[in-house]
Amino acid sequence: MVHATEPSAIQPVPTAEQNGNIETNGHGVKTNGHQYSVSTEQNGVAQMNGDQAASPFKSIANVSATNGQATAPGRQNGGKESDMLHITDKRTGLEYDVLIKNNSIQATDFLRIKLSDKELENSPYDNGGNGLRLVDPGFQNTAVKESTITFIDGRKGVIGYRGHSIVDLVGKKTYEEVIYLLIWGHLPSQQEKTIFSMSLATYPLPPATVFSAIRAFQPESPPIPMVIAGLAALVASHPEHVPAIKANNLYMGNMNAVDHQIIRSISSVAVISAIVYCHKMQRPFTPPDPTFSYIENMLLMMGHVDKATGKPNPKTVGYIERLWVLTADHEMTHSTAALLHTASSLNDPLISMISGFASSWGILHGGAIEVAYKHIQKVGNVHAVQDMIDNVKKGKSRLFGYGHRIYKTTDPRYVFIRDIINEIAASSDFEHDPILSVALEIDRIASNDDYFTSRKLHANADLLASFVYKAMDPRRLHFATLVNLANPWVNGALA
Repeated sequence: MVHATEPSAIQPVPTAEQNGNIETNGHGVKTNGHQYSVSTEQNGVAQMNGDQAASPFKSIANVSATNGQATAPGRQNGGKESDMLHITDKRTGLEYDVLIKNNSIQATDFLRIKLSDKELENSPYDNGGNGLRLVDPGFQNTAVKESTITFIDGRKGVIGYRGHSIVDLVGKKTYEEVIYLLIWGHLPSQQEKTIFSMSLATYPLPPATVFSAIRAFQPESPPIPMVIAGLAALVASHPEHVPAIKANNLYMGNMNAVDHQIIRSISSVAVISAIVYCHKMQRPFTPPDPTFSYIENMLLMMGHVDKATGKPNPKTVGYIERLWVLTADHEMTHSTAALLHTASSLNDPLISMISGFASSWGILHGGAIEVAYKHIQKVGNVHAVQDMIDNVKKGKSRLFGYGHRIYKTTDPRYVFIRDIINEIAASSDFEHDPILSVALEIDRIASNDDYFTSRKLHANADLLASFVYKAMDPRRLHFATLVNLANPWVNGALA
């Protein structure tokens, strides 16, 4: 029997220490203003040797030397200590009080709920006397670490980064500023932004072995395995950054090394993604320009520049910047969890990223953008949309790009993406895409159909995101597949 008790009826139970290896952002955890609690285990994903110079990047969090966790003032104790869950174990008659904090309880508190030694001898479920365990396949209701990096309210359709609503960030802050916000906890000053941007643009290019590893693939090969191969080659080229090779913990607790590895990781992923794209398109790779922004350099390296000016189309830069701000982080996604799970063994950050990339390619995660596009493409034209919708309602097919496990209203990212699409459609700089008309017709019909609205099924970001990329490369979808998977989520995961 488990029931909530009156706050005054019981005494608080000490909370067991959290694992700290993997962070999840349980949807009941909400930030207030600018008070944050940031785990150094998260930032510990990306670090370097301890002999680095002091980092120019500053976090607002105060780091406690006692437990290796950064906590802002006023949040050490979390919620009310009087909020308790009272548990009666009918097997033994014993009662337990468990602290409720941020609408959550510590799973390790259940280790205190045990059978007696005598009862354990006759129990087929003895787990070494370690107490009750919780079974949760797929982590459907489990959060193993608190986070205030990103907050999502799926019922209201709200997303915030570090206490800042995306409404105040999209189109108003640059992508570098948002990366900085996610990782270091505050929007950068002009000086911090300049140093950060220059650090990314001037980081050394990968060695020739990375280019060779990527070019060993046939150009028509899928892009993500090529990205993974490039990352693996980069790791192999610098064994001094691998803790196992150095037989030492290189990163945990060494924040100067962390900051260096963050720069290395973000820059290297961008460059490797561009090398892969150029190989697929059979065009030369162009090194980054120190005077360009991060997104300008992505387009430059991929060869998407105006021949007359040598610069990317400013409209294209703006569209991608807004899209990437929207997708910079999305709480504990599958790829982020995979990355952090690998990092929890105190691994090299780039090896950890490889785990994240492998996870991101699944059709229920990052691969969904390509799946949605191909299903829309199969519809053919706007006149066939109603028949497709009817088949979905009869259970004969699925509607990709609609519905979301978190959002029970319109995906807030979709609202901004729709604005970008409208601007692209109205611009003479980009070709008209007849498949986009099919996608918009799907949304028009489904958003006015009670079958979908009554089930709280609304358009999500995957429905139209591919068309933002395709406008820049109308002949192929390599741009969408590669750029959407290989860049925005990485920076949120590093946070």
